[in-house]
Amino acid sequence: MTITMVIGYPKDANFNAEYYLQKHLPAVNPAWKPFGMGAWRAMAPTDLSMSPYAMLVEIEWPDMESFRRAQAQTPPEARQKYMDDMKNFTDKDPVVWFMESKASGS
Repeated sequence: MTITMVIGYPKDANFNAEYYLQKHLPAVNPAWKPFGMGAWRAMAPTDLSMSPYAMLVEIEWPDMESFRRAQAQTPPEARQKYMDDMKNFTDKDPVVWFMESKASGS
């Protein structure tokens, strides 16, 4: 069952969206793609006053096991590099949760 990893960056953070979109996300994609990382999208609110987040990112995974495998098998130095990179675009930790699709339409 497809799951979606949701990453929310709080709006009260000092968040550099340009760096995040142009540098950080493109660096993570090739590291997780071999483990099943699917489509992703980054979204910013049209009205920041109505959202608790400055940026929301959705990353699709085939299942939780694929995500867990990506976490376990990504080399520690690569994981550390991505964690260290956070200081370049935010001063607060994101909120991360997982959702599973129950229905969809068009």
